[in-house]
Amino acid sequence: MSNIIKFAVLLVGALLIALIVRVVLASASKPSKPVVTTEKVLVSAASLPQGLLLRDEDLSFKDMPKAQLPTNAIISGDPNAPDLKGALLRHPVEGGAVLVADDVFLPSAPGFLAATLKPDMRAVSVAVDDVSGNAGLIQPGDYVDLLLTQQMDRRTESPDLAVSSETVVEHARVLAVGSEIKRPKANGDNDVAISRARTVTLEVTPRMGEVVAVAARLGSLSLALRSFATVSRDPASPTGASAATERKPIWAGDISRAVRELPRAPRAPAGAPSVAPAMPRTVTIYRGSEKSDTSSVAQANGSGQGVPPLPTVPAER
Repeated sequence: MSNIIKFAVLLVGALLIALIVRVVLASASKPSKPVVTTEKVLVSAASLPQGLLLRDEDLSFKDMPKAQLPTNAIISGDPNAPDLKGALLRHPVEGGAVLVADDVFLPSAPGFLAATLKPDMRAVSVAVDDVSGNAGLIQPGDYVDLLLTQQMDRRTESPDLAVSSETVVEHARVLAVGSEIKRPKANGDNDVAISRARTVTLEVTPRMGEVVAVAARLGSLSLALRSFATVSRDPASPTGASAATERKPIWAGDISRAVRELPRAPRAPAGAPSVAPAMPRTVTIYRGSEKSDTSSVAQANGSGQGVPPLPTVPAER
């Protein structure tokens, strides 16, 4: 029995050795899979139109084989890579297309502001403060409406019409805030400059530029930020910097019930005879040996409106 057991053990060992040798030979003869090196490159997050000021939402990074990278591709983590945020797109691009510096006008390039203007458009600046400028939250590339608020209390006697507000320009693209013509980075390096800006430059038509110039003299101007998700981002859109649609202004009486309930000055009934203005009277004034004449609206009997009567001269005794 011992010989049979020894033979069985030797047979099992030989089979195991043969199996191991076969696996080693098979793995050695199988070609190794090549290792593909990839890089994260900057691409467009969606289809973008020509003339667009790029935002963070327009850019993303995608893994691509290193052998397929185009020349001048912007690689994630490269300290020398240009920052395309706030740059002007030279031509339309499809979603997922690789973006390079040649596809854009960088904000530091000469003539960048003029390059951002569409044909036959103008750049006009508007003075703002922390309130009228949305507390510095408006940035280049946003779209705004321009509101004009006027004080009418010196032009009318009706409390309902003491203050008015109206939209004079709609859907104007913001080109610059102060001297900044690009959006601030995520690390907030120029957030302070944006928040302290006292001017906002808008893209308008020549006619709307005249409207803005007149409106700045009539009253105070405020910016109303438009929703970015509900308008076309194509700068060639015909709705850009359009005149406000024909709508009625908002008056003080439309907002405040207290203003509407203010007492009104009594009006003269219809057909009532008008009171003729008092005729001026000449009054002689003696100062020592000097004599001068002046005019007064007081009546001889002292009945002038709002004017005290002339003093009476005591009769000689």
